[in-house]
Amino acid sequence: MSQCTLAVFQHHPAEGVGRIAVWAQHHNIKLVCFYAPEDLPKSLANFHGLIVLGGPINVADNPLWMQAEAELITQALILQRPILAICLGAQLLAAKLGGQVIEMPAPELGWQDITFNDGSVLTVPQWHEQAITLPQHIAVLASSGQCPVQMYRHQHVIGLQFHPEWDAKQIEQLAEFFADECPITTGPHTQQHQTQLNQFLFELLDAQFV
Repeated sequence: MSQCTLAVFQHHPAEGVGRIAVWAQHHNIKLVCFYAPEDLPKSLANFHGLIVLGGPINVADNPLWMQAEAELITQALILQRPILAICLGAQLLAAKLGGQVIEMPAPELGWQDITFNDGSVLTVPQWHEQAITLPQHIAVLASSGQCPVQMYRHQHVIGLQFHPEWDAKQIEQLAEFFADECPITTGPHTQQHQTQLNQFLFELLDAQFV
């Protein structure tokens, strides 16, 4: 069997795959990163799945490159490729599934708790000013006090409004690039959160792509 290859859409130099790279290396999975807007593939037919990362732009802005990316997401849906979409990616995916992206009364920033449907709680890094609404037939799996859709699943796709891929190194890169604007901290006080994020994301990626 050929090596599993996943396409990754990245939207900002400081928002990379983070700990997803560790997971991929462990499973001998190849990640092929495309940096939007300059570099998008013409087709996803030769990829086994798609990961869409976050970025500091709004879905409503809808530049030409985002329209092209949205069409590739539609292509992945038609091809029934598994998708993991994070933050901006989750918003783009939600729009393709019939949902909407709306302004929040206040941004959700820093380490925040989300609650899953079974009552379990995970502390996650957040950095977004918009929220997702979804059609009733799409399952919402987690929420927070500020944002009712933190995780959703529909058939072979998953959307996450938070950032489980942001390990300590990734957060340091964000802090270096955005300086005082970055609301995410790192250090010994976040070690337990990072351990739990690691377990959560690796189990999710295993179920989605392996």
